[in-house]
Amino acid sequence: MKNIHLILLLLVITIISCEPTFNDRPSVPDSPLILTIVIGNENGEMGVINAIDTVSYIDTLFVKDKTFDFSHMYINVSMEKGCKIEPLEGAPPCGTFGDYSTPRKYKVTAPSGRSATWTIVMAYYVEPIGCLADRWSGELDCQDLVWGSYAPTYCTGEKIDDDCSLLKVTFDFWGYGEATEVVLKFKLETIDMESLVGDLTLLEDASVTAEGYDITFHAGPAGTYSAASDALNIEVAWSGYDDSPTYSFKITPKE
Repeated sequence: MKNIHLILLLLVITIISCEPTFNDRPSVPDSPLILTIVIGNENGEMGVINAIDTVSYIDTLFVKDKTFDFSHMYINVSMEKGCKIEPLEGAPPCGTFGDYSTPRKYKVTAPSGRSATWTIVMAYYVEPIGCLADRWSGELDCQDLVWGSYAPTYCTGEKIDDDCSLLKVTFDFWGYGEATEVVLKFKLETIDMESLVGDLTLLEDASVTAEGYDITFHAGPAGTYSAASDALNIEVAWSGYDDSPTYSFKITPKE
């Protein structure tokens, strides 16, 4: 009889121990999160940097190619397992072409039913500003925007006195080699952090003799620079050749 009671007790213990507890039950995914987004256009996928804020539910997508058209593109979204996404407020459905030139909103819903409204923002990536003069230090490409066929054959930039706002640009005016070398010393004025553009000032007159003309580039306002396109857009007052008031160059780092 005791053996029967012992067997029954063991059976009860076995049955109880096999009963799943609350902690053993599979949990339902509860995170309505975006993991990453890829973008593209008619040419295929485009490289993008995701900056995901899981607190404010914002994904800012930074594109390095500044020719990429945000008004005609598509997105594909990777989310936490089991999540679903739906466009809000006229946003294009994922995987279809649409306009992303303004922020777009999407509702992401987890399997648990928990949801979040995400904002997708497109932006062009700009390298950290850093030392401005360093952007144009070294070998440069100098385009003569007045006489294109007389572009300099060499062009270099150098930071002055280790000052990030001072830049010296040396090139052969009209492409005649060292005989027509000219040195322009610029101050890179304060940059506008929204447009990433600042004014250029030529610090002192610079003279050169070319084609028998004694030419002077005059100190003063001398155009603008762009940290977004790494361009010096020079528009400098000059005299000694003809009646045109300014001369124009576009200078960028040599690739």
